[in-house]
Amino acid sequence: PTSAPAPTEAPAAAAATAAPAAAAPEAGSGGTMIGAWNGPCCVGVDNLNPLKAGGDYHWLNKIYGHLVTYNVEYTEILPDLAESWEVSDDNLTWTFHLRQGVTWHDGSDFTADDVAFSIEVCLDPAAGGCSKASQLLSIVGAQAFADGAASTIEGVTVVDPHTIQFTTTEPNAPFLDTLAETWILHKASLGAVDRSTIDESDYWATVAIGTGPFKMSKHEPGQFTELVRNEDYFRGAPQLERLIRRHFADPAAALLALENGEIDLAYVTADEVARLRQNPNLTVIAGPSQVDNFLSFNSVTTPLFGEPKFRQAILYAIDREAIIETLYNGAATPVNCLYGNRQYIPDSVAAKYPYDPDRARELLAEVGYDAAAVGEIELSTYYNDPLSLDVMTAIQDYLAQVGITVTPRQMDGPSWTKLYYDDLAFGASFAGGANGPDPHRAFQYFHSSSVWPKGTNNLSFANAELDAALEEGASTMDPAARAQVYQRACEVMSETLPWIFLWEQERYVAISNRLQNFVYTPAPAGGSYYDAAETWFIQE
Repeated sequence: PTSAPAPTEAPAAAAATAAPAAAAPEAGSGGTMIGAWNGPCCVGVDNLNPLKAGGDYHWLNKIYGHLVTYNVEYTEILPDLAESWEVSDDNLTWTFHLRQGVTWHDGSDFTADDVAFSIEVCLDPAAGGCSKASQLLSIVGAQAFADGAASTIEGVTVVDPHTIQFTTTEPNAPFLDTLAETWILHKASLGAVDRSTIDESDYWATVAIGTGPFKMSKHEPGQFTELVRNEDYFRGAPQLERLIRRHFADPAAALLALENGEIDLAYVTADEVARLRQNPNLTVIAGPSQVDNFLSFNSVTTPLFGEPKFRQAILYAIDREAIIETLYNGAATPVNCLYGNRQYIPDSVAAKYPYDPDRARELLAEVGYDAAAVGEIELSTYYNDPLSLDVMTAIQDYLAQVGITVTPRQMDGPSWTKLYYDDLAFGASFAGGANGPDPHRAFQYFHSSSVWPKGTNNLSFANAELDAALEEGASTMDPAARAQVYQRACEVMSETLPWIFLWEQERYVAISNRLQNFVYTPAPAGGSYYDAAETWFIQE
């Protein structure tokens, strides 16, 4: 993106769509869609547990659903498994009225008991973690349940099979946003799996019962996953007969398969866009990623890396504008806090950290950085495309000029995740994190209660001022007042740099022109939005 939208409570950018579903598909249209879904952020074809969806969100969203979702432009919350909802006058109790007639893939009825069960699984540390767990702690009794001090969650009430209520400890403005990424899972089948084994259970590859438009048919580890259409999908049986995700060792191989007509979808990096747009058989979809690229230095193993001045030095040392212009072809915007939406960014923050290697050296001297003592730092990433390697090499060169030695290492997604989150054994990493659509997103990354696996705060970052701002922002219902609170949060993030924020880039996906009615936006991991997947079809 080259500019931010006018201030609204909506997310930072409008989406792009290809072949929008203006005309209904012909009767009997169908076919098999084959996609790569292998980048830029995805863990891989074997990542089937939605509780840890990560970059595989767009794929898993075809199997499982949520109470609510976004429209493709990310400007409105839409009904999904809940058809309506209301909040009490004191903004503490949310009542959701569930769609009637919705069935799970095994034919059983979807009920409020499934919703209550799903919240419990997300909050139960024995289940291995869930990205929205820290936000769901705002529900009355959720903390006691997560701590093992209660067997149920006091603030979750099943009123009847089609009505569920959530009572929060205080007003919660981003509650709908939280639920838009809280997966609803099948109590009868997943409930039979021991909670302590859920994380690695073969349930996700064999049973995998959801409410989505497609259902599990076959999974071959390291090769592919095949879904077949759910004839009883509540929005109507999908046009596609099958949906297949193929594994590719690297994005270049996937792109070659797309150009050869073997698959129908692949991610594209900025350096490939111009060439692919010349291909008459393909359509390139572009849009703001809503993802910040950042550097993370391991402050647990090397406390010096946690010093704000050290992190500030890194930003001064890197000529971000030059990287954006020469490597991303201008299709990125520098960011100095998590947010990409201009209404949450004070002018003072927007102008921070111009390229200034002399200032970087001064700050490194102030914190006593000793290059010889620190030695070489491995800079790992799960981005396996050539462009990302070029970007990391440029970062390597800039840091070398101020006396910091890093060595890029591209890894497969699962190995990087283990290194970065589970083992906490990395030196530094080049990664990406979603910045929207709601500013409360910062809570799961940086609030002191969001330590992994409750959230993605894997380095146990804690700052009382930021905690207070994020808590106040969540409990402030007025959008204008809320924006002011998050500007304060942005200021704190820009000073403390829990991540070393770099830029938000435009992202791209290319599809075969055989694929019709495809609705997509390059949101984080494909994102949680209604993409009318039941209307997609292959035009032979």
